[in-house]
Amino acid sequence: MNLLIAGIDPGTHSAYALLDIDGKLVDLDSYAGGSIDRIVSSISGRGKVFLIGCDVNNIPGGVHKVASSIGAKVIRPQYNLGAYEKIKIVDNFLKQQNKFIKIQNKHEKDALAAALYAHRRIKNLLNRIDNALNQLGLQEKRTEILYNVFVEDMPISRAIQL
Repeated sequence: MNLLIAGIDPGTHSAYALLDIDGKLVDLDSYAGGSIDRIVSSISGRGKVFLIGCDVNNIPGGVHKVASSIGAKVIRPQYNLGAYEKIKIVDNFLKQQNKFIKIQNKHEKDALAAALYAHRRIKNLLNRIDNALNQLGLQEKRTEILYNVFVEDMPISRAIQL
């Protein structure tokens, strides 16, 4: 199962960004007409979205609706991410890519910044899981263990025992 992190910028012009669990861009798109159903169908067909990033502290209703529709958790910042901070997050990401990624508009940039912010918030937990798997020689069980930790809310030790 492909575990995904989404960033969503809902509104009259909506956008979403999808990252895999390792922070690689899977999809980035935007469209006029803020249909929540369209966002849900676009992101849920790619894998299991377990986390949705938000770029503002007060989570928009559209993000809540998407999260509850697909059973994902929402990560939000303690304060609204400013334009400069979002540009910095996205630019740092783009500099690390080996291929050109075209960002069509500010909505896609905001969605990508939100997804990257969420990924950064779980990075330490991901590293702890990967270190434990490497020490135990269980790298082949990574997807299953990540699913149990992130989707099933299982402690790392319990997920590894299973």
